[in-house]
This record gives sequence, C-alpha cells and structure tokens, in this order.
Amino acid sequence: MGLDLLDTPVRLTWDFPDDATCQASTCLPAIADSIADGGVFFVTLQGSPLLHPAIEEVLELLGGGCQLLISCRGSAKELERLKQLPLAGCQILLDVSDFIDNNHGVATDRLHAVVVALRQLAVKPVVTLTPLRNNLSNIPELLRFCSEHQIAKLKLPNAHIGDSFQGYLTADLPRWQDLEDFRKIWLDFMENPCQLPTLEIHDLFLWEIMTPGQQQSRGEYGGCQAGNSLSHVDIKGVVHPCAAWPQALGKLPDQSLEDIWSGSERMVVREQISKVAAGCHGCRDLDICFGGCRGLAFHLNRSGEERDLMCSGPR
Repeated sequence: MGLDLLDTPVRLTWDFPDDATCQASTCLPAIADSIADGGVFFVTLQGSPLLHPAIEEVLELLGGGCQLLISCRGSAKELERLKQLPLAGCQILLDVSDFIDNNHGVATDRLHAVVVALRQLAVKPVVTLTPLRNNLSNIPELLRFCSEHQIAKLKLPNAHIGDSFQGYLTADLPRWQDLEDFRKIWLDFMENPCQLPTLEIHDLFLWEIMTPGQQQSRGEYGGCQAGNSLSHVDIKGVVHPCAAWPQALGKLPDQSLEDIWSGSERMVVREQISKVAAGCHGCRDLDICFGGCRGLAFHLNRSGEERDLMCSGPR
C-alpha cells in the first residue's frame, strides 16, 4: 500500500545537497522518483536545494504528485536560479537564520531587500527559523518585521540532529531553562504586540507560551509523529522517522519507500513512542503533549528520563 493511501498524510523533509560534488548527487533523481512513487503528499527540500544543478529535474519528478516546499537562504545565486525554475505549485521557505546575529538582532534591511526581490519574482515567501538557544530572543523582532512587511506566515520547525548540514550543534538546541527566559521576553513583547502572522510552531512548549489558551487548535499535533505523519531523508538518501530521530529505517533508492515504511524498524519506533517516558509519569498534561518531541528526548535527554528538552518536569 502506498503512503498516499494511509490514514495520515506523510510530510517528508529531505536534506538536499547544494552542489554536484556530494557523493549522493548522482542518486538525487532516483531518490526523487522513489519519493514520488511512494505517494508522499508533502515534501520539503531543505538546505540550499536551489544551488544544485539537479534541482530542475527533481522538481519535474516531484511536482506532479505532491506539494513542494523549497528552502531558500536568500543568496544572490538562489534568487537568480529562481528566475529560471518552474515553480508552479511550489512554496518558498525563506530561512532567515543567516539574517540573525546574537549581538545585533535581525538584519531587517537585508532581509527586506530579499523579500522584495522574491515578490518581484511573484514569490510569496513563508519565513522560517529553527528555534535555537541564541535566537529565541529575536523572535519578537522577527514577528514585528513580518507584521510590517505583510509576511503571511512564520514557521518555527523542529530541529535536526544526527548526520545533518544545518550548521548548529545539539548543544545549541533550547532547554527548558532557555524557555523560561523566553517567557519573560514574550510577556514584554505582548505589552506592545503587533499583528501576528499565521504561526506554525512545532514545539509544544514554545507554542504554549506564544499562543496561550489555544490547545484546541493543535489537533494535528496529537503526540510525536515520527515514523507516522513525519519522515526524513538525509543527504545520503537514508530514511529516518523524522529529522529529530536519527535512526536508519532504510535507504533510497536501494529500497522503495513503501517497503521501508512497512518495515520492522519503523514499527519499533512507533512502539517506542507509544510507551510513556519515565520522566512523564504522573504529569497532568500528558494528554496534551503526549511526551513532546520523543526523538530529541530519547537521543539527548536520557539523564532526564527522556522528557522533552523544553519540559522542566511533570506538572
């Protein structure tokens, strides 16, 4: 059974190399073909995919059967490449991490210039930023930028760990102490708020702070979705339960995505997720967070009894 026939549509992220010297580059069209054959509904190309010479062929293979989201860092080369590509039906995710400096905040002038350039290409970008310890304090300023320049959506996605080229270390990921500091910053921001864009916040505990009292609107986040509605393909074509769970389930294009998804390795992951983490026993909010991000907790917080990194303890 193809993934398109499952009850839960699969959202797949793919770490895409940015040049042809990568060892996996020759396999990119075959990997794309495997993803398309697998019936995935949503595919996000991460990294700097616009810089790879195979991007046009990959877009042709994926564009007919799924919704494509393409990461862009706003470089001059990427903007030039966008002029040449067929982007009908694609959404551009503007990764603004390069526009944020811990000492100087958001480089709003540079960022605005990129937004203008994208709009001249008829692109309406979604702004995206992976929350890290050194950029949490910049989120309010980024929101004010989105409000001022009519950016419709801000996406705060989950972190990558394992074999990735994302440019940060596991030590850079926020812990619950960082979230307590952010809570104070957010309360100050809300004393003089702006018109917020649509927010897509992966982490439950960050979402709680930024959208208080809206538990009912988070129905699509019914617990950790690794290996269920989430999947990840790394730069070598290895399939993982999600970007935050670095465990190999199989490899494209050597195996079909359908065979990988029906394999015993994925079932083991889902069985592990179904068990309540030791650090969550007795928590009154377990039926809201379901243990949070189980991948980060399992791989990075064994000493904390596998609680979500942003959870200080049972409530």
